[in-house]
Amino acid sequence: MTEPQVVTRIASALSSTQSSQHRTRRLISAWGTSLPSKGVTLLVQVVAIPIVYRSLGPAQFAAYAAVTSVVSIFGLLNLGMGGALVTPLAQAVADKDRYREASLLGSTIIPVIAIAIAGLAVAFPLLLVLPLRLLFGLAATATPGPILRDAAVLACVGTLVGIPISVVGSVRQAYQEIHVNNLFGTLSNVILCAGLLLTAKLVPTLPAFVAVTALTPLAVGVLNVAHLSVRRPYLAAMLRGSASWALVRRLAGDGVSYMGAAAIANVLVYQWPVYYLARVRPPLESSTFAVYLQLIILVLSFGTSFAQPLWPAVADAGARADHAWVIRAAQRARAASLAYGACGLLALGLMMNLLLRLWLHRPIHVQPVACWLAGTYFLLATWEYVHWPLTLGLGAMRPASYLIFLRAAIFAALVPFGARYGQVGLMALLCASVILTTAWAYPRLLLHCVAFEQHRCRAT
Repeated sequence: MTEPQVVTRIASALSSTQSSQHRTRRLISAWGTSLPSKGVTLLVQVVAIPIVYRSLGPAQFAAYAAVTSVVSIFGLLNLGMGGALVTPLAQAVADKDRYREASLLGSTIIPVIAIAIAGLAVAFPLLLVLPLRLLFGLAATATPGPILRDAAVLACVGTLVGIPISVVGSVRQAYQEIHVNNLFGTLSNVILCAGLLLTAKLVPTLPAFVAVTALTPLAVGVLNVAHLSVRRPYLAAMLRGSASWALVRRLAGDGVSYMGAAAIANVLVYQWPVYYLARVRPPLESSTFAVYLQLIILVLSFGTSFAQPLWPAVADAGARADHAWVIRAAQRARAASLAYGACGLLALGLMMNLLLRLWLHRPIHVQPVACWLAGTYFLLATWEYVHWPLTLGLGAMRPASYLIFLRAAIFAALVPFGARYGQVGLMALLCASVILTTAWAYPRLLLHCVAFEQHRCRAT
């Protein structure tokens, strides 16, 4: 080996080591800031609803819930393009290709802004003229019309204007700056909690509460945009004329598949069975199922949030051909997910009724078999989810998303059958849906992605 080749190999090894250390530091930062962020989010969830409920009363609280739920549907107008942006942008950063960074951002943000403007142009006039009973049903009968309409307009504007701003969260993720997202999220929740307390004391009205709920994340999002612009001024300078129609089509296609997995599948798996069971089973049984499913989701979301930072880190490692790091990260993540899932299995199987009693401050009884099924599903869902950011980071956006959506669609179609056996039937069906689809297909997809990346690097 000649001296220049030796120097090149040493430089490459040093660069790989520095990149690996950088990824590890960013993962630690993301995990470290996630704990206070999750804590504040939990505090807001515990405090916010009682504050609004006591201030507005049951009748107007129903209107508050209806308004915030209906306008949240507008969030689907981003077409999942923010999620589709993460992996290619992380790869562009690894390649030090600033023009491609700007082109990807422009090809995402410009169509999203256009969609948000179109949404405002359609929704704003409709909210001003449509009968409120048509929009909000019985919730509109207990609230004065002008007040409810003002609240709906505020919620609509806050949600639609926030759609383009939400793309910045995906940009931060691609830059492995999830810790920054966590810090801004913590700030948003602190301001939201303080704003709700002040509103309850000073102006406890429906429009005021909706304004605080809808506009606080928007204001903090603007700060996030400003901070990103200061840190990376070249993005704004190169953004004009950088959008590509071919990139728009590719990102939109990936985004729709991502939205199917991240949003629609979530509704099919966690909202549809609660709604269906409430229609066909006694109220006590359906309410018990809703509460204990919510407990599973709460514990599950806390653990799986630690896997999310792996997405941009794996994308960066793949772009730099650091396959050894990807394999190590995947092995450790899977081992951690099994350990966390096993702890959840034992906790839910042995202490489900105790946990529910401590949480609700009232006794509630879940059958032992349903407790153990809940723990089993928790283990399976943790195993399923840990593969999600790993496969997304390796560029398998569509197949990874299709698997999640397929699992959700199969489960949703069989919900009427499972509901015949109550919550035990539905939980058994949830477990079976993972075992038959993602539990084995995701590991195979991950191995295929790693092998493909290794082959591609050898070929180039």
